Amino acid sequence: MRDYQKLYENIKAFHKLKPWDKMKDTDVVGIKYSDRKEPVFFALDGLDEDSIGLSVFRDVSEYILYLDLLESEFTEADGIGEYTEKLKNIRLEFVDRGKLEEIDYNRIRTTDVKFRGKKAWPELLDFTPGFVPWSASEEDIALFERVLESFLEMFPVYSKLDFDKSFAADDVPTRYYYQAGTKDSVWKLKEEHILAFLTGGELTKGPYDLMLSQFEIRRLMMEKKTFLRNTFEIDLFYLPQPITFKEGDRPRFVKMMAIADKKSGEVLLATVLTSDKSRDIQFELYKYLFEAKVFPAKVEMRGDSVLETYEMLVPLLDELDIAHSEKSKLRKIEAFRESISEDIF
Repeated sequence: MRDYQKLYENIKAFHKLKPWDKMKDTDVVGIKYSDRKEPVFFALDGLDEDSIGLSVFRDVSEYILYLDLLESEFTEADGIGEYTEKLKNIRLEFVDRGKLEEIDYNRIRTTDVKFRGKKAWPELLDFTPGFVPWSASEEDIALFERVLESFLEMFPVYSKLDFDKSFAADDVPTRYYYQAGTKDSVWKLKEEHILAFLTGGELTKGPYDLMLSQFEIRRLMMEKKTFLRNTFEIDLFYLPQPITFKEGDRPRFVKMMAIADKKSGEVLLATVLTSDKSRDIQFELYKYLFEAKVFPAKVEMRGDSVLETYEMLVPLLDELDIAHSEKSKLRKIEAFRESISEDIF
């Protein structure tokens, strides 16, 4: 087992600093290491208002996912699975002793660093979309330790700067950037400029395009079909409880796609998704319409869906000339979700 002494000394120093008293929980700092191609990023953002800790984003893609999380709106229909959709990072979380995982406690016990009190015991977790939080790997812990050292190095400089006063006139979100190992190298840049530099302007995966070929579209349009007067509800969602497929494996949330007839309440399609790619989502709808030989008069989808159902399916619906609209609630599918939760769990 590796030596964790320095890691936990730094974690205790971090907790003693109480940086959350100075930094906003949505402030993000980027760190550029000479031996890593992409910067890493960190933020104090927690899992809820009472959480304290430090999140480390291993690359630009994880940082962008975090920005999506800040802009996402979660509804009553969303569960834990949906919340994980935008979480991909290494997280230091301070918890009560009773909630500390055994693996974290055993690591602490190999050192002479002492932790006492409520929300003072550190645990190191990996967050991955679609999975429950899991103990961080040794590789992730090594990266986290390096970032934490950089944080302790740069925080004295950061804490003396009055960014709110200097940049009060900015009307766009801003973030901080830091060159590791360089004295006094903390500065504030507009988020759009940082991301344009790091990603070549490709900030998010949306808006989505039509991912089916014109041959597939023509084949569907030529198929003999019935034009309904009914409205369909379509949604992507996670089952509420994680499932462990093999003993010892990390539990994961199962994602489903459902189509329901709004008039009758009948669930026309309920299928487990094995891919998040927009082509696969569009193809599930395409396949149903082709096999059922029906076109609905209209499709309703959640426009505020964290899983981006509306954004992914609109290009196909537009191509097929099927009317669509955004809804905050899909009552038939919500009833279906409740029923399968009771049946399965």
